[in-house]
Amino acid sequence: MSQRYFLFIITFLIIYLAVLYLIIYFPLSGQISNEISYKEKTSQLNTLSCFDSNDLNEEKYMTYLPHSGFNNQRISLENAIFLSWVLNRTLIMPPILLTKKSIIPHRPFNILYRMLNGNLTQNMITCKRRGVEDKSCMFTQLDWEELMNFKFIKKNIRYIHREDQNLDVNELYSFLKIKDPESQVFTLAEETRYDFQFYDDENISKVSDDQFDHLIHICSLQRRKEKLIHFGSIYHLNRFNLKYKENIKFLKSVRENMIINHPVLLNIGEKISEQLGGLGSYIGIHLRLGDNGFDKKFGAKAEENVNLVLTKLSNEFESDVPSSTSLDEIEVSTNNLVPTKNMIESEKCIRSISPEQRHYPIIYLASDKPRNDVRFKKFFREFPCVFMLFSNFEKYLDQLKGVKNPRDGALLYRYFVPLIDGIVAARGFKFVGTPESTFSDYVARLHEYWVGS
Repeated sequence: MSQRYFLFIITFLIIYLAVLYLIIYFPLSGQISNEISYKEKTSQLNTLSCFDSNDLNEEKYMTYLPHSGFNNQRISLENAIFLSWVLNRTLIMPPILLTKKSIIPHRPFNILYRMLNGNLTQNMITCKRRGVEDKSCMFTQLDWEELMNFKFIKKNIRYIHREDQNLDVNELYSFLKIKDPESQVFTLAEETRYDFQFYDDENISKVSDDQFDHLIHICSLQRRKEKLIHFGSIYHLNRFNLKYKENIKFLKSVRENMIINHPVLLNIGEKISEQLGGLGSYIGIHLRLGDNGFDKKFGAKAEENVNLVLTKLSNEFESDVPSSTSLDEIEVSTNNLVPTKNMIESEKCIRSISPEQRHYPIIYLASDKPRNDVRFKKFFREFPCVFMLFSNFEKYLDQLKGVKNPRDGALLYRYFVPLIDGIVAARGFKFVGTPESTFSDYVARLHEYWVGS
């Protein structure tokens, strides 16, 4: 009897130790797909160890306010992802505000919140009454995850899509079960356009960009005990003044991984690119001309920017044309052939021009203005084979006309066309953009991702 009892005790101990081992080394996965355990997140933190260890078991949040055009909103999101990571807070992610005209400008916190809430509330009423495709319906809101590759984001931060469509702060508080905003919310409200820059090294004593007025140490934000940190605008490519390598590396990775991943956009972009010879077979150009009204910044410099691009092309294209698509080779092999329906558009153009011109590159020109804009005259006079989206490839956009926003059913055609323009320009072997254009900056990033520097 004692021997049986002894065997029972031994068996029980073995089972107990095995279960304990599994619990410790193989914990249950989280309920949310993009959730990261606090233990894992803490191990990812950089050398700034400012957290109060007593607070690491309580989930905390952060959010910000979107404004301006698509690329300004994208830069704000990239900055928010970095802050979410470095502060170890779940990001309440506002949607992309897609508008028929730019009516939410960059403003200080309180003004921006009132503009967003007022305009979005009124727009929701209008769209509900007249329909999402009526011209008076000015906005649609698209979750970033519908457009971008979120693999890197899911791996590194926790996030929740913000669902209150009129950006009502009281609805946000209700969702987070915040009953006392004064003690549970820390609002970092800008009073000027670029009030503060975030920094991570106590040896930094001044801003790295003169547009900013003040410095805020990331460590001071890490120590905040409030449930929610609410930023206003966090737009600007130089919003961070960083010295720690891990921080610099992570922010760089965020930006490198913010890549368009919408299947329809990529499919159309690839088809048009094939008509130009395929990936890495032409030069992509983005020229933002603007005008002298709303878009004064680029309108005033339009001619200067056209000349700048022409100079770059004249100096560089001969040495940069890849050997696999040498126009001289095409000239030799096709000199006596007549264009057929099966020829790609770039080939048709090459065969239609004189032999003396066939050393010029194939160019895809993305722009906010049509081909007949007088400021393009000099450009088209210099290069014989220049292609533009609506002049040459409009038929490929038919597939885009049926794409709807899952949130409200609004057609996304008008908002997605510029992205296709950028995708095609990015797929050339070389890309030349417009100085100071956030769109050009993003196309250059896509180019580096798909083609290389």
